[in-house]
Amino acid sequence: MFLVFSLCVLYALYGILVFFEDYIPSNHRKLIYWGTCALLIIMAGTREVGLDPDSANYEYTFFNPYGDNALDSVEFTFIIIAQAFNSITDDVHSLFLVYALLGVGLKFVAFRKYSDSWLLIVFMYISFYYGLHETCQIRAGVLSACMLMAVPCIADGKRWMALLWIIIGSCFHMSGIILLPLLFLGNKPLGRKWKLTLALSVLFSFAFAGLNLGLDFASEIPYIGNKIAVYREIEEKGTMGMASLNIFGPLHLMMVMIFYYLLYYADVLTEKFRYFPIMLKILAAALISYAVFSFIPVIGERMGSMYRAIIIVLVPAVIYTLQPKWCGVIILLLITFILINFSLRDMYGVTFFLPEVK
Repeated sequence: MFLVFSLCVLYALYGILVFFEDYIPSNHRKLIYWGTCALLIIMAGTREVGLDPDSANYEYTFFNPYGDNALDSVEFTFIIIAQAFNSITDDVHSLFLVYALLGVGLKFVAFRKYSDSWLLIVFMYISFYYGLHETCQIRAGVLSACMLMAVPCIADGKRWMALLWIIIGSCFHMSGIILLPLLFLGNKPLGRKWKLTLALSVLFSFAFAGLNLGLDFASEIPYIGNKIAVYREIEEKGTMGMASLNIFGPLHLMMVMIFYYLLYYADVLTEKFRYFPIMLKILAAALISYAVFSFIPVIGERMGSMYRAIIIVLVPAVIYTLQPKWCGVIILLLITFILINFSLRDMYGVTFFLPEVK
């Protein structure tokens, strides 16, 4: 449980540090920033096998890269990396370190593109998505890093570069195709129509999910409809291993509340954050896809979770919604405290106060 202890200590230190970020000299901030990056890579790369839900499966595939169904469950990049390292070592941590270097390293490169408040973004990152993507879903961790690299490219009109990042990410997680719709988003300040559309779309997604309209609509889509029907049949037989998504679960509802809070302050935050409009649209897409595809949990969870990774760079914007600034930091501290409890409980079975609900 060394990783859990280290993560809690790091979270506590950052919980103090973020109050003083504006007063830390730039060269010292860079040292803290990249030092934290290195520490997080080491923590994820050297974690105990079996600590998280997925590491044991990754270890098995590491030693059996050409085993039964390996190519059906992981990408060719995983096979190549596993084969390269298991020929020189019998330690799966070599694989973990490669994925941590890519997932954490690329994210730290991306973070600096979004805001000058680097430490606030890192604080948000370690509270939730670090545990989920870098110490559990390591392939998705690389994909989410590529998504965070792609978003500024989309906002700046460099869509071919963004597409390249999505393709790279897809080589590490086959679900990267779900990021393609992001290429059609823009970053213009949100007008009244856009605000109303986003607000109503998230609200209506609950009604859409409640009426179970998605299944009838999706079943009519050529090819995809057949795939969804298969997923649905597997789920109904209880063999998929994933419980139905709860659109009224506390985590999803908290994200909805954060979305509407940020939408209310959209004009103010657009002035502070260059990419705020497109980030808010992506969060809306996360909430909508989670609800609309809740009838197929494996799809709703995958799309919602990947799009929702934008909260790493978006939610720190709350610090600019209250004056003085430290009041906004306290709100962020509250959000991250709730999130790290979700992360510790779901990834490692450790919790401070959360009940056994999702």
